[in-house]
Amino acid sequence: MKRIILILSILSALVISCNSKQAPTIGDKPLTTIVPSDDKNVKEGTLLSDWDGSTQSLAINASVKANNTSDNNTSQGNTQTPEGYSLLDRLYSTTWYQSEEDYDDGRLETEEEFILFNSASEICKREYENGRIDGRDEYSTLVWVDDVALDVQDDKKSRNACIVQNKERYDNDTEYEGYYLVDRDTLYIVDGDRIDDVKRKLNDIISGNTQRYTEDKFVLSTKALN
Repeated sequence: MKRIILILSILSALVISCNSKQAPTIGDKPLTTIVPSDDKNVKEGTLLSDWDGSTQSLAINASVKANNTSDNNTSQGNTQTPEGYSLLDRLYSTTWYQSEEDYDDGRLETEEEFILFNSASEICKREYENGRIDGRDEYSTLVWVDDVALDVQDDKKSRNACIVQNKERYDNDTEYEGYYLVDRDTLYIVDGDRIDDVKRKLNDIISGNTQRYTEDKFVLSTKALN
């Protein structure tokens, strides 16, 4: 009888342990799946595992396209025109983050925000505090509104800034956001209640006034953070 009770106690402990693992207090910090294309004529990005940190290989893009045909076909924000794909289309399956460190009563505090785009023009915002998920994820649907023209020598990069309508999934709140892809692993995200406000901020950043927008700068999540 004692042996049976002992076995039951061990099984109960295992069940409790498994259940606790299903609801961890520390979340896995997400990495990007795709490094986005900065060429308006190429929608497909580069798989993170094939990313060399600088160049865009058309051969790699072709393999990504083959592997993601279903994802690309489900995109609801597809805005391909004779001028190419919008930036919103090319941000699919990418993850971006920013982090901030500060001392509170002599203790180092770390805050991180992650922005996740999926293949259906939807976005998720997730925050961490000292390595632990802080609050609930925020989900929104994105609708492309307009491009902000870039005066660049390489015309392939002329559609790397755009304005979108952001509709929160649960609160039905709507605002506008602006995205500016500086390079393939740097993205500025600004917001506002009106399109003109967002466009003004984007033009300000594009013109080089970036110091006032440090809180709007995100980098591609390509490696796990400590």
